[in-house]
Amino acid sequence: MKKWFVLILLCFSVAAVAGNNMTGAVAPDFKRLDQNGNERVLSEFKDKWLTLYFYPRDDTPGCTVEANEFKDKYQKLVDMNAVVIGVSMDDAESHQEFIDKYQLPFDLLVDEDKVMSKAYGVAGGMGLISYAKRQTFIIDPQGVIVKHFEEVEPKTHADDVIVALSKAQALYAETQKLADKPAKKKKKAKEVVVTEMMGTHTVYGTTWPRIKQADYPLQAVMKSPEKHTAGKRVMTGRITKVCQKMGCWMILTDGDDFARVDFNDHAFLIPKDSSGEARVYGYLKAKELSDEQIAHYQSEGAGELPKKSYEIVADSVMILGAK
Repeated sequence: MKKWFVLILLCFSVAAVAGNNMTGAVAPDFKRLDQNGNERVLSEFKDKWLTLYFYPRDDTPGCTVEANEFKDKYQKLVDMNAVVIGVSMDDAESHQEFIDKYQLPFDLLVDEDKVMSKAYGVAGGMGLISYAKRQTFIIDPQGVIVKHFEEVEPKTHADDVIVALSKAQALYAETQKLADKPAKKKKKAKEVVVTEMMGTHTVYGTTWPRIKQADYPLQAVMKSPEKHTAGKRVMTGRITKVCQKMGCWMILTDGDDFARVDFNDHAFLIPKDSSGEARVYGYLKAKELSDEQIAHYQSEGAGELPKKSYEIVADSVMILGAK
């Protein structure tokens, strides 16, 4: 009885204290069963907008209000190409009863072992009482968290999600339009020019994007490069080699993975002695080098390059900690 009372209080709560806001981060992958025992994974929502909402317990006051609000606004969200998924630590039977009782039109994921709640930083409770904090994540079609609600008011949350989703979709459409827009022919750079300083970080190329960007470690990118060829993003690694004739390309490495970085047809240069950690803003593309190109790049210090690989076409390069 005491435990039930505590859970009711939790579900009435408006907000839960969080560690770090995850807006701009890559959404943690998951593999969970829904109320029907079907396995659900993050990748199945590619090309859609996912509203992933965590809540403490099925069929308790605040959680019921929140679920019914999502039910009432469900068609609006569907029309926005959005999917709603709820997550709690209840079992599949409890989820099904909750869905049947209130005729919820969306699925609920089972997180009894807390793995998904921990990955998203929402696992709460103490002692024998465990629950998922009431928080919501809007994830874009490329798997990036574009909005993390750390404070949730059950009665208005569905409307809050619709407003945030509308803003995120408009911004996403604009950035995709810019990414797809044919680039004007740029003049080849003749000298190294520092674009801007951001703290102790030096930027070369175009101005660093002011829209918050998630970082994609090169090693993660190269595990499934075909998923990273649409649109521009920030890829990270270490600079190991730079073109020794001009400074018009570099090799970015991360563990055993590496990629040649082209500076958008010599649009800018970096110092030939550049090294250390770097962030690269641009896009990934498949590349097949001719024997002549391989020989040319090797003569400029590239080392061994495969004939078929992926390379990064960079708009700008940020060298971290550079003086």
